[in-house]
Amino acid sequence: MSHRRKTTKASPSSTGDHLSALPDSVLQHALGLLEAREAVRTCVLARRWRHVWRLIPRLRITDVDAFWSVEKLNEFVDQLLLPRDRGSALDECEFDLRGFLRLEDARIDRWIRRVLKCHTRLLQVQLYTNLPATAEPFQSFVKLANRPLFSRHLWRLELNGLCLEGGLLDFSSCSVLKDLKITNGVVSTDQILSQSLKQLTIIGCELCWQFHPTLISAPSLISLQLDDYVGVTPVLESMPLLETATVNLGHQNEQYCDFCDKGGFGDCECGMCYMYPDNDCTPDVSVHLMGLSSATCLELIASSQMVTFRRDLRYCPAFSKLKSLLLSDWCLVADFQTLLYFLHYTPLLEKLTLQVCQKPKSNMELEGSDFLEQSLALKYLKTVEVKCQMIDEQIHNILKILSFSSKSLEKINVQKL
Repeated sequence: MSHRRKTTKASPSSTGDHLSALPDSVLQHALGLLEAREAVRTCVLARRWRHVWRLIPRLRITDVDAFWSVEKLNEFVDQLLLPRDRGSALDECEFDLRGFLRLEDARIDRWIRRVLKCHTRLLQVQLYTNLPATAEPFQSFVKLANRPLFSRHLWRLELNGLCLEGGLLDFSSCSVLKDLKITNGVVSTDQILSQSLKQLTIIGCELCWQFHPTLISAPSLISLQLDDYVGVTPVLESMPLLETATVNLGHQNEQYCDFCDKGGFGDCECGMCYMYPDNDCTPDVSVHLMGLSSATCLELIASSQMVTFRRDLRYCPAFSKLKSLLLSDWCLVADFQTLLYFLHYTPLLEKLTLQVCQKPKSNMELEGSDFLEQSLALKYLKTVEVKCQMIDEQIHNILKILSFSSKSLEKINVQKL
């Protein structure tokens, strides 16, 4: 009697290869958590793994120490992106190349536009940790092409250490872009446009466009942060949905103009004239504060020498929704009449924070300031916080006026810096 040998197909448990038995989607998700070079190396594990890395939903190109030169970097990223099917969704892509000091020859612009064709939703590009001290801004930063980005899928974009010019900042063709963050770079454009943007952050950048202000037009914006920038303060168009805003003027960000700010005579040639019609430095409306007037939480930080906010106070809009306000030295000029003038336009204010770093000096005055103290009424003000280096007579006078102007005041906190 003959016996036929029974054969069975090897199972994952018998071969010990449990990972290969997982669905492609699970493997691709797992590889997306790795740095791109590590993900590609899995192709040698087995035939099953040969092409899994090509469709991973997340690309992280961050291990710059693995590349000897920019040429090697270009070669690797091109081979990583070019074979990828445009129809395969790439949810996230991160380029963190801050270890390279010279990236002028890197194909950054090509890679950005390539990944956008793969339906990327979140894109992060980070270049440069520290630039050489002798570097010129426009020569050192990598420039992206002066033309718009196109994407119906991109909703978050973070750009660090880049030079952004002209048409690139027109995001009209990125219809679902919600979050834009630009840091430590150069923004050289006459306008930043987006109908869909909800959150805009610009930190540590040089804003420059022929010495004229950049227009920010983002009517759907909910959150705005302009912090520690250099250049002329941007002009803000109406933002009716705005809830929170922080504007912190950096050093050397504007010129003081005798004509604009002291009522001088003759022709004015400062860069501020560009925003006013017919070279008349007396605007019909506030060109900076108007865009912030819908905020419920607002921080306006500048030194006492900065005139941007005080210039706008001549045509100050009503902050009819504002409940929390932080102001710094710029508002404590002319015996803090500037502060009182501003507070007249905040009828619903509940919390006021004053950040005083130095005793301000200014020759700029506001008309009708003699009546500000007597007419100030802050019906809803409950909390006042003062952060200062020294508690002097000026601080005591401010607190006295605020206490007299608000019958609902519950808490006063004075803290030394």
